[in-house]
This record gives sequence, C-alpha cells and structure tokens, in this order.
Amino acid sequence: PPSTSKSSSSSSSLLDVVCYSETGGPSNNNNNKNHNVNALYIAVGNDPYELLSRGFQEVADTLQTFETLSHKNIPSTVNDFGWCTWDAYYSKVDPKGILQGIQSLKDLGVPARNLILDDGWQHVSPQPKEWNQLATTNTMNDDDGGGGGESAATETLSSTRASMAPLLFTEKMGRAAFHVVASGITRFYERHVQRSHHSSLSSRLWTLMARRTLLKNGLWNYFDTETDFGRQLDSLEPNWKFQNVDSCTADNTSLTLAELVHKLKTDLDVKKVYCWHALHGYWRGVTNGLGESIGIDVTQAYTNPSKKLLRMEPQMAYDTPTLFGVGMIRQKEDLKTFYRHLHEPLVNAGVDGVKVDVQSGVSAAGSGVQSDYELARMYTQEMEQSVAERFPDGESGAVETINCMCHSTENLYRYKKTAVARASDDFYPDRPESHSVHLVNVAYNSLFLGEIALPDWDMFHSKHKSAELHAAARAIGGCPVYVSDVPGQHGEKLLKKLVLPDGSILRAQKPGRPTRDCLFADVGKDGKTALKVWNQNRQVTRSSGDASGGVIGVFNVQGVAWNFDTHENEAFPAPPTLTAAIKPHDIETLRPHQGPFAVWSHREKSFQVLPSGEATTDISLEPHEWEIFTVEPVQQSGFVKWAPIGLGDMLNSGGALLHVGPLEETTTTTNSTFGEDAGDGWWRQTTTAEIETRGPGRFVAYCQPAPSSIIVDDGSSIPSHLDFSYDDESGLLEFTLPIEPKEGNHHKVTVAWDHRR
Repeated sequence: PPSTSKSSSSSSSLLDVVCYSETGGPSNNNNNKNHNVNALYIAVGNDPYELLSRGFQEVADTLQTFETLSHKNIPSTVNDFGWCTWDAYYSKVDPKGILQGIQSLKDLGVPARNLILDDGWQHVSPQPKEWNQLATTNTMNDDDGGGGGESAATETLSSTRASMAPLLFTEKMGRAAFHVVASGITRFYERHVQRSHHSSLSSRLWTLMARRTLLKNGLWNYFDTETDFGRQLDSLEPNWKFQNVDSCTADNTSLTLAELVHKLKTDLDVKKVYCWHALHGYWRGVTNGLGESIGIDVTQAYTNPSKKLLRMEPQMAYDTPTLFGVGMIRQKEDLKTFYRHLHEPLVNAGVDGVKVDVQSGVSAAGSGVQSDYELARMYTQEMEQSVAERFPDGESGAVETINCMCHSTENLYRYKKTAVARASDDFYPDRPESHSVHLVNVAYNSLFLGEIALPDWDMFHSKHKSAELHAAARAIGGCPVYVSDVPGQHGEKLLKKLVLPDGSILRAQKPGRPTRDCLFADVGKDGKTALKVWNQNRQVTRSSGDASGGVIGVFNVQGVAWNFDTHENEAFPAPPTLTAAIKPHDIETLRPHQGPFAVWSHREKSFQVLPSGEATTDISLEPHEWEIFTVEPVQQSGFVKWAPIGLGDMLNSGGALLHVGPLEETTTTTNSTFGEDAGDGWWRQTTTAEIETRGPGRFVAYCQPAPSSIIVDDGSSIPSHLDFSYDDESGLLEFTLPIEPKEGNHHKVTVAWDHRR
C-alpha cells in the first residue's frame, strides 16, 4: 500500500508538496511509522541547466547509489553510425538478413560500424509457431547421410510443443469459443475499454473476463501469435537460427552467432556488435527449466499493479505478467550465476556489448513477495557488475551497454557504471501520430535523464515520411545515430548528411535539451510554440584558447499530444504554421560571449551575422518542418573577421570542427633602400586562423575580407593549397576538403590574409 505525506510551512504557504511513494512490498503499510527516507529534493536557482546539474550531483552524493554522467566514461560506439535489426526484421531476424542489412548500407557509402542484434536471437518458450516450419526447412541431414533426420533445433522445438500439449488443447477450445463472439468482444473492447479509466465499470468487467473466463485463452492465443510478450527465456544458448553447428551454407543461412560476428567484423568492417536481452532475461522472465539447468531458483510471480500505475497504463491489469506470471530470480548469488551464464557465451562469440531492455518492468514483479525497489536494485546492480566485468570498452574505458525501458527511479538511481540510456518509447514506423511526439519526449526527457546517462534517442527509418524530422533531431541530439532500415530501403541523400564515408558521425557534445524559452511550453498542442533544442559542438578548456560553437534545432511539432484520459496520442486537426525566434544565447555555452555571431542556416544555405547574443532571427515553419542553425562567435583581429562553420552539407555542420584557434598576427618590415627616412620601405601584416576539422566535404566559413591562401595538412603528405570561392556581399567562404587518409588523421587547415603596404 502507498504512503502519502503532505508538507506545508503554514496555512498561507504558496506551495503544498505532496509525496506519494510505493514499494510494492509487504512491509510498506499505513501502520509503519518508519518513513526516514530521502523522498524529495528541492533547489532554487536562475540557471535551469546548472540547477539540474547541481541538483543531480547533490542527490547522487547523498544517496551514494548512482553516479552522474559527468563522472562516467561514454562508450566510443556513440561516435559511429549503426544499424539495428528491430524494425527491419523484428524477432524474425536471422544471420542472412543481418548480413544483407550491413552490406546494403556499405554499398550505399554509409557503412554501419555498429550493429545491434535486437530481439529474436534467444531461445524462448513457447517457441513462435512459425519456427516449426522454418526450422524444418533449414534442417540439415544427419552426419551419417541418412535422409529425413531432425536437427537438434527441430528436436528441441518438437519437445517444447509436446510439453505444451495440454495448453494447446485448452487454447484450441478457447479459440473456438472466442471466435464465436470475437467480433462482439472486439467492438466492446474498442468502444468501452481501450480508452476508459482503469476503475470504470467496463474496464473492471474486461479485467474480470480476462482473468476468469475463456477470454484468457483468447488473449493467450493473441499474445502467442501476434507478439513475443508471452514468452520466457528457456535456454542461455542462442536459438536454432544462430546455433547451427554444421558447415555454413552458401547463402549464409546457417551461421552460428560466433561465425556471424566474425564475418561482420572481418568482411564488412563492423567494429562493435551488441545483443539485446531483457533485464530479467526475456519479456516474461525465465522458465523454471532454465533455472534448473544452471542450478538457480526461479519464482513464477504474478504482478499486481497499483492504482497509480493502472491510471497511467490500464492494460497492465491484463498484460502477460499479470495473467500468466513472470519468472523472476530473487537471490543475489543466483542472479550472479544467471548473468554469468547469459553474458559469457556472448563474450566468447565476440559480442562487444548488450542492450538491456524491459528494466522498469522488473520492479512490478516484486509485488507481494519482495519490495519492488529491492528487486529492481538487485537486478540492476548485478547486471551492472556483470557488464562492467565482461563488456568494457578498451578505447574509452566505458561499459558497452545501452539501458532501455528504464525510466523508473529504482532503475535510474542505480546506474553507477553504465552511461547510455534510451530516452523515449520506441520509434514506430507505422504510427504517423507518434513521430512528432517522439521528438518532444526525447528532448524533454533528456533534461533529467541526461544528468545520469547519455540519452539514446532511438533508431529510425531513413526512408520514411518523417525521416528528415528524425534525422535532424538525431543530428543535434548529442545521441547515438542508428537506423533500422529494411535492406535496400534507404534515404541515401539524408544518410550522407549524417554519416561520413568512414562510418563516423558528427555528434554534438552534450545531451540535446530544450532552450529556456520553451522549457515550460506545450510544444505539442499550445498552437504557438516551436520546439527548440540546443547543443554544444566542441568541448573546450580555458587553456586551449578555443571559442566553443553550438547548434540549435527548431521543429514545428504542433498537432499531436498524449491524452492521459484515453491513454494514446491524440492528433489535432490543422496544426498551425509557426514563427520562431532564434538567438545565439539560446545555446547556453555561448552565453559568456557577447558577440558578434555568425549563424548558418542548413536548409537555406545562408549566413547571417548577429551583433549580440540576444539579437534574433526569425524563421517560419510549416507543420513537421524543421531547421538547423550552426552558431559560431566571430573573431576579429585588425582588419580580419573570421568564424568557421564546418561541413556545410552535413546536418550538424559545426560537429566537424575539432579545434578553432584564435586569430594570430605577424608583421614583416623592410628598411628603405635609400635610408630610413626615404619612405620607400614596406611592411606586410599576415593574419592566420588555424582549425582542425573532419572531412571530406564542402567547408563553409564567414570571413571579411577574402583570404589570400588556404593550406591543408592531413599529416600523411606535404601540405597543399586548396582552391576556394568567396562571396564579397555575404562573406561566405567555401572550399572542399579531401577524404581523410586514415582514421584519426584529421585535417589541419591554415587560412591566411596578407595585407601589404
């Protein structure tokens, strides 16, 4: 039961604070007077971003249960482009499809250096029904050459289905009865249950039917045939698609997981491979049989969601853990054993890291047996210990793990080692109302999540109606960039604005967050406010002499918002065209600079020079339109003004700049040939600007006047002069950088202005 406390300083106080806490455990009841817990942190300040950073650090120091992102190393994978198997294949993924996906992107010129092998590689029970046919189709003959022999995979499938015979019989009876009234039940659910309050009569009636009538069999059939949510992890070996130990077939359909990883890395230049798994094994946990096989205890628990949870997610009253149970491990030593047996085979197969999903679902399984937070704490701590030991990133010193579905505080406040976490619900290719909401969610969630982990803004499709919207957000989000394209279905031009030819990306340096002026605006439905997201493009130190640059993404995401009454995204007709004001000081790290600033508009390919940080430029955006502005302080020395922007055709142009040095002047003089006072001597003043930048591509900069020369040095050959073009009216300077000769050899560019008298 929950405990509720209310605090108020006086009857005339301006603020009443209500704290609501739930543990889900039997020890938490209204008679328990021991509430000595750190329940609430309040701080006040003028800088919202500094306030969040300071607040999370003080909470971390107090609780001693997690570390803030500023104290963690980030995996090097976040700087490289990736491909995830999920939206391309879902759980039907196999080695052949994976190789096709990676090859397709490589052929396009945007190689994926990271692969996330999502759900679909594990051995689960009950097995998907279509696997019977697929396994038989792919069965090899026995070693003795006899025809018709079953492989070990097929035998496993057969024995699994045989052990389920009573359930299958019941299922058939339930399905037959269900089909008689299926249309009526469906209409009842859609009209009276789907959008109703959890305590409504219709919702309570549906829950009763789901738990105590033949509807339960119908729901089981639905979960079994249409989703993977009813399955449990049944073995710690990969399933038959990734387990064939016979010789590889010509079309790569029979690769083991280890063979697949080897082929990806040696033939297709993939650097890192991650595998997906749920925090507790699979969607509905693990089977008792798995526990017996490795000598651990497994408890099949039935979740009992609280009223607060049901208010947010009424479907939890009749989801698979509630109706059919979830297999949980409740002893710390057993969890150590479980993660050892889960992760060590992946390490042996050459897998570099894991994506750990369904994390917030673990705490719901503690109800009635063990406190939710205690169970979540144990799972999270043992998972982190295992991945830190088995999946370290030798390049960055980080842990190769992506946390997912993890926004419960009992998960977030346990991350001492892992440094990346998904910031939102999934990318849904076939739900048009979800895409603008996705951007809103990741941006605002990153305000808090970004203090504990680097927010992952999820995958997307590069060939999609909303592809540009998603790509623009990923470009300035400071997040990993990876797609889940079906092989051969790519937005080539769009991807080449995100990914360099070597497979790296131009990642901004901080979690992307909303600007101050839209922190408390409803950018989804107030009809007037655009979503603006800011980021920094270079980490600088005082000793470097560098001036930090930044980027602002502007998005018209009006027209869709979450409806807390109907529990779904609600679209509004005719979302408006918006006008948004952009200023350099929208970028928090540019506030110490007073100006002027050069502002590059990506889509318009144009410059503006704003005299101060508070000076604005306006932009008009149609629904779902966007723009990206790269902002750089303008340096001035003598007669030269200078602001490098970056690779002008990339979405995050300024992400290419690794270092920007200050303008430097040198003067050369000669004496008169007829004496010091004759007046025929001369002097030459040379002003130089040095930058280090990524390439290849069209580099753009603002300067006045035109330079005299541009020299590039990539460290592998003699420095060479570059041709350039210059527009006197706008001050736009353009030149083309060659491809980098090898990884790590970035271009050092010197721009010079000579003035002689």
